Amino acid sequence: MTASRARWLFAGLALFLVCGCGPSPVATSAGDRRAAPDFELVRLDGIPVSLAEQRGRTLILDFWATWCAPCEVQMPVLDAIWKSRGGDRLMVLGLSMDTDPPAKVSQWLRERSVEYPIAMADQQLAIDYGAWAFPTLVIVDPAGEIYYLDPGVTSRPEIEALLDAIEQEFAPSSGAPVPA
Repeated sequence: MTASRARWLFAGLALFLVCGCGPSPVATSAGDRRAAPDFELVRLDGIPVSLAEQRGRTLILDFWATWCAPCEVQMPVLDAIWKSRGGDRLMVLGLSMDTDPPAKVSQWLRERSVEYPIAMADQQLAIDYGAWAFPTLVIVDPAGEIYYLDPGVTSRPEIEALLDAIEQEFAPSSGAPVPA
């Protein structure tokens, strides 16, 4: 392989990993889901947050970083969903993968008017969830299992459809167990 060809191959691989370009998103059927890895973090506003306390409601996790341009595209979509649907049945939580101090990340978020909760996370949590590119959107169902994973930008209509499907699956009349 020539040096020029190797450079192009490396550049393509880097773009593939950094931009969140990659395999198709994965929505799983109930029998194929895996338990979401546990976490206990502190949000930038000082409030503790854990996977365990989200049990019984849908959780959207957004793995992102301030240096990630596609992440900036995803954030307004998640902010709109948080404002319209967030509450007892849905939590949206951004997980910053930045190494910058929390104060710097908070300032960056204020400049962009991001309102959904954000916590600082580490590389191990991203690995545990399979977030190998940013942004990566993970939807955890009310039973605490990974329902959807997308290493890339997911549109609002796609997210809304996934949330509607989860609500239907976990509705009391669906026969699916409703977590306590």
